[in-house]
Amino acid sequence: MTKERRNQLIAIGCLVAGIAFLYIEGISGLPAIITQNAVLLKGIALVLLSIAAILGGTAFENKQRIALISGVGLAIGLGFLYLPIPSVLRGSAFHILFACAIAFGMTTTVRRIAATGAALLACIGFVFLYQPFFPSLGGTALHLLLPSIIVFSIAFSQKTLCERFSIGLIALGLIALCQPFFMLFYQTGFQLLLTGLTGFIVAAHR
Repeated sequence: MTKERRNQLIAIGCLVAGIAFLYIEGISGLPAIITQNAVLLKGIALVLLSIAAILGGTAFENKQRIALISGVGLAIGLGFLYLPIPSVLRGSAFHILFACAIAFGMTTTVRRIAATGAALLACIGFVFLYQPFFPSLGGTALHLLLPSIIVFSIAFSQKTLCERFSIGLIALGLIALCQPFFMLFYQTGFQLLLTGLTGFIVAAHR
């Protein structure tokens, strides 16, 4: 078995296992020990889906197919986030967006369009983060910021600029967490810090 074939099988296995762990709480008749650890299984699902996305973006030759599938996944994730659907599906939106953003950023051929779209989505995320009128939108800001910074950090042509922007977000997040004067700024410090760290790690290793 070649290394490429092995990675393909691992990617498929991680994808299937990740989806199973992600939606296991919606399956009736399971032992109590499984349903009681649904949160832990969702955390494992995020890791498995991320591994599947990374391997899927490197091991399969048909990059356009992976980009198309992950693009559809991003649309589905956004739909799960904002449409009136069952809670088990809404709870999987972040996992889908995160994993699909990795795969899409690695395989898309329209990098300029992808980077522009990711930047616009990040702007929407920042607007949602700081608007005080609809708290429910503020709760979804991180779901937009992390996938968008992942795609932007991979697809944007200027790696150094991505790193500098991410470092700026890290610094801004630390300042927000350390200052006691503006409560909204303080409350969003963690989101800024996590977004910056994610963007820097992705840009530094692309």
